[in-house]
Amino acid sequence: MNNTEAPESQGFATLAVGYRPWLDGLRAVAVSMVVVQHTLGAIPIELGFVGVGLFFGLSGYLITSLLLDERAARGRVSLSTFYLRRAARLFPALVLVLVACNALFLLQGDLGPLKDSLAAITYTANYVGIFESRWLRAYGPMWSLAVEEHFYIIWPLVLLGVTGRFGLRTALKMTLVLCFVSLAWRAALAGMGARYWLLSLGSVERADALLYGCATAIALRLGWRPRTWMLWIGIAAVGVSPILLDHESYPTLVIGSAVVAIAAAAVVAGLDCVAPPWLRRCLSLRPIVVIGVLSYGIYLWHVPLMRIVQNFAHVSPSYRALAVFITVLLAGLSHRFVEAPIRSLVRRRTRSGRAAVALRTLEVVPPNR
Repeated sequence: MNNTEAPESQGFATLAVGYRPWLDGLRAVAVSMVVVQHTLGAIPIELGFVGVGLFFGLSGYLITSLLLDERAARGRVSLSTFYLRRAARLFPALVLVLVACNALFLLQGDLGPLKDSLAAITYTANYVGIFESRWLRAYGPMWSLAVEEHFYIIWPLVLLGVTGRFGLRTALKMTLVLCFVSLAWRAALAGMGARYWLLSLGSVERADALLYGCATAIALRLGWRPRTWMLWIGIAAVGVSPILLDHESYPTLVIGSAVVAIAAAAVVAGLDCVAPPWLRRCLSLRPIVVIGVLSYGIYLWHVPLMRIVQNFAHVSPSYRALAVFITVLLAGLSHRFVEAPIRSLVRRRTRSGRAAVALRTLEVVPPNR
């Protein structure tokens, strides 16, 4: 872990940078909530909804931090490198899951997921869900990957364009305005009786779930620091939200989604600035960090494997637990032999300037403080 002194205009709390194992620990918490929800089935708590909210908040925070820190260090951000590394991080594991699981579905004579896998590979799963009012067969969780991928494509262009021309303070104001617009748009849709699927799965409608994390990362680089009580309120909100929320109700879709997003941003910022050492140590325990490192693969594999195991076992009360065990094993193998080698290769090539993707490098100016 590498810590540096950040601006302390408020006189307290430094910002931890570099690799922070406790953020992988937070990923482990998020993916565990999602997997437990799907393993237990129809339970009256919203673990999956909140777990995905944590992922969104963390993604917005980390991607914004990465872009701003690269600009601060180098004076510019290479968009070609950014997009190539995102593709290397996300695409190989997704392709592996779809090819392997579709082959097994074909052997089982279960043809429903084959068509839906096209939406997964093209990152349109959320809009297929909206237009057809259903989850993708076997690949339902891919909707959130589509939302994040749309964010990864658009947000760097918006962030770097605004900060390069107007500075960080304007970027922060713009981000908060976008959060409000997303919230107001959901409220307007709810007032018009829009379907649950649109409010829940739309990339625009769920934009603030990522943007609160983005705003937090910008604010930290302007010298703002969270108070310790913000961290504990964020943790408490994450803890009680699964019990209080109902992901198919308008209040949850409009207000609850924003509450989870703000809580996620508070937790992430608090962990990086004001968390007590014992909390960071707990989230940095090796088994928890390993689950966090494998969280992307676990998220990809677990639902299709539950369907595959169920197809083989017909009716078995333990098939979902067996699928989870296989999921962790395959996620580990995928990380070791597919994802890590490809990411390492891309890092070496982008460092040496031989990136295979020819996108322009966007020049930016130092941040305005």
